[in-house]
Amino acid sequence: MKKLSRGVLLLAIIGCFAGGCFASDWDDEIAGTTEITGYYQQYRNFSFETGYPYWDFKPPSDDPRIDPIVLSGGGVTVAQNLAEWFAVWTQLSFFGRATQQISNYENSVRVIHNLQGIRYQTKQYGPLRFYGKVGAGIAWYGFSLYDPYYGYMDMSGTTFSAGYGGGMNVWFNKNIGITLDVSHSLMALPNLTDLDGREKFDSGMSYTTGLTFRF
Repeated sequence: MKKLSRGVLLLAIIGCFAGGCFASDWDDEIAGTTEITGYYQQYRNFSFETGYPYWDFKPPSDDPRIDPIVLSGGGVTVAQNLAEWFAVWTQLSFFGRATQQISNYENSVRVIHNLQGIRYQTKQYGPLRFYGKVGAGIAWYGFSLYDPYYGYMDMSGTTFSAGYGGGMNVWFNKNIGITLDVSHSLMALPNLTDLDGREKFDSGMSYTTGLTFRF
């Protein structure tokens, strides 16, 4: 993670210098353009109390020996600038398999997360443009869960999700830049057990770094 943070910082610094040399005020040309971002993303501290102890994904606060679950993956965002200050967007994230070792067994989860919403953005200041966004969509979960009587079982579910956040674009030139984004997501959790006490929502922070093309 330290290497990733240093890499993001280095890209931002390079972008500022490059943008300072090559960027100009393109606000009057933004309306009607499309932005496509390919990105790497992490969703921090996923947890899920299913109501059946063998299937729980526990937070570190329950047991300091347990490592937090970090969902890591990539995806694409498409944004349509309807005005200099306003855009609509859709985002599709694919998180790879994350596991948690508990005692002598492990459970794993994969997530596909789709959001779409609106984005308010500032004017461009040199190479920098800042924005805030809000959206809603769906989350798909694929689980591999251990049961002491039946062994490992595959289960899945699709639920509602929502999110909000903000970030900035660092433009190298008129058409290419990087995007740095921090968002908070609220994802409903599937009903795997129909038991009382199951956790119904998970919320966490997503950190995103991506390469953006505008045309």
